[in-house]
Amino acid sequence: MLSPAKIFFYLNLIFIGFVFCRSLDDEAFLVGKSNVGVAKYNNQKIEFIGQVCEEADIDYKSRRLTICADGRVLVTTALYPEYNFGDYLRVTGLVKTPEKFNGFDYGRYLARYDIYSVMYYPKINKESGTLSNQQEIYLALLKLKWKIKLILDKSLPEPEAGLADALLLGYRRTVSDEDGLAFSRTGLSHLIAISGSHITILSAMILGLMLFLGFKRQRALQIIFMFLFIYPIMTGLSASAVRSAVMGGLVFLASYYGRLATIVKALVFSAALMLVINPRLLRDDIGFQLSFAAVGGIIYVYPCFESLRSKIKNKLHAGWRTFWLALWDIFSLTIACQLAVTPIMLINFHQFSIISFIANPIVIWIFPFLLAALIIPLIPAAIFPSLGVWLFFPAYLMLKFIFVAARLLAKPNWAAIEINNFGNLDATVYYILLIILVWLFQKQKTRR
Repeated sequence: MLSPAKIFFYLNLIFIGFVFCRSLDDEAFLVGKSNVGVAKYNNQKIEFIGQVCEEADIDYKSRRLTICADGRVLVTTALYPEYNFGDYLRVTGLVKTPEKFNGFDYGRYLARYDIYSVMYYPKINKESGTLSNQQEIYLALLKLKWKIKLILDKSLPEPEAGLADALLLGYRRTVSDEDGLAFSRTGLSHLIAISGSHITILSAMILGLMLFLGFKRQRALQIIFMFLFIYPIMTGLSASAVRSAVMGGLVFLASYYGRLATIVKALVFSAALMLVINPRLLRDDIGFQLSFAAVGGIIYVYPCFESLRSKIKNKLHAGWRTFWLALWDIFSLTIACQLAVTPIMLINFHQFSIISFIANPIVIWIFPFLLAALIIPLIPAAIFPSLGVWLFFPAYLMLKFIFVAARLLAKPNWAAIEINNFGNLDATVYYILLIILVWLFQKQKTRR
């Protein structure tokens, strides 16, 4: 007889399967939402008053505002005058239906945020309005985030400041397109994206550092919990940051204590819960897909390297054992994540990074030290701004190292290969073969 916990687990799986099957229909979960409110005036010139209900998405040449009126509208405008979360605006211009371009369905991409209308450089006038208590709290968190960004930008030169903003605060558009391409070719894009694999690798590295420095297990766990609590706050409590922190923390704890069955149930439940709130995530949110795939790789593929790790450990000299084992852990964790996310990357980005297996071990080890070098000087730099350049100098050197490594490793023609014809059927076959290989390995391990 099945226990209530198992019944609940299977119900979650059935629900995820149902959402997956429904998502095969292009119009799934969109009925009745794309032709109401502001969206019913698409392709017409209108005027409306709304509130900026998300943090502005800013790059080097434009500002994107999510404005909540009767529906949500994505408005692209100039960098100045500055508008951001909480501002009430009167907007006049042509409202349009998001269009497809280069085979990319921009409409479905925005629909996951309940956005069905876009406007480009309309006339904007600021209006008066009041914020709710919850909005005031969120605005206070955003102001803290902006203060940290200002400190980083004043203390570090470009492009290092942009990478620091991306790494610490989740600002992806602060990294130039050229450097973004280098990170993509070298498989280092997780540096500028708050993802499950990103959080998990950081947590594992921090744990290794704490234990290496002589901290007890419980104290090391407390430090990781503090990191997982503070990090989403620093990134503005975005849904992706919170999801990744929770997922990363759960996977880390389960792997550490060997309770993988528990973590699988927790992750399936978290996926089902998120899909109840927004079923469009499964099909249209690449970050959602990558997070769960990377976590699956850590849970099922990463343990396949344990037996090889034991053989390596026995052959290493005691003096260098800790260093080489740490390097091997980074390498094997990279492979596990890479194997799990490869089909998703090929379908969406049509590129496979060969050199990522070299690039990640070269760069990832620096993460704990870089985080410390970015976080520790924040308060002193806020009190003594003139000392910021000197306080962040160690961080500058490490950020510079990452850029130099990424640019050099991205240069060879073979660093990444383009694969343009990889489709859903190929991905299905790939995952079936990967599951079979992992199952065979586990079965052989059990016999031993």
